[in-house]
Amino acid sequence: MKISTRGQYSLEALLCLATATSEKPYSIHTISEKTRISDGYLEQLFIPLKKAGLVTGSRGVQGGYRLAKDPKEITARQVLELMETSLHTIPCLNGEECSKSEVCESKAVWKEVESAIENVMRSTTLADLMETYRSLEGESLK
Repeated sequence: MKISTRGQYSLEALLCLATATSEKPYSIHTISEKTRISDGYLEQLFIPLKKAGLVTGSRGVQGGYRLAKDPKEITARQVLELMETSLHTIPCLNGEECSKSEVCESKAVWKEVESAIENVMRSTTLADLMETYRSLEGESLK
């Protein structure tokens, strides 16, 4: 499984919004400064994030983006599933044809690996990532 910058940066942008200390929405430019992701790329990422109901956006001088849900309700799985074309480790688990499918000795291992990754992605929320971020910054949510 290879997570693209699209998936990685979407999680980072959402984490930026989740850790925002201001009540007002964050502009693309502010998110860009905090995450070091270009404005143009962020604009592309926020289109599907907004359509999926993970963020809300407002226009104008005081406009910007904010989370549409509580960070505890947004999982890494939701974000990555939205932004990635596939979350499978090997092509045959993605439904692609494989000449070795009937005699593949390692397919069971890859299914187990996928299951473990899936469990982590489903159980990790933006709130969990916020806690990790803040502990790395020397802060605590407690």
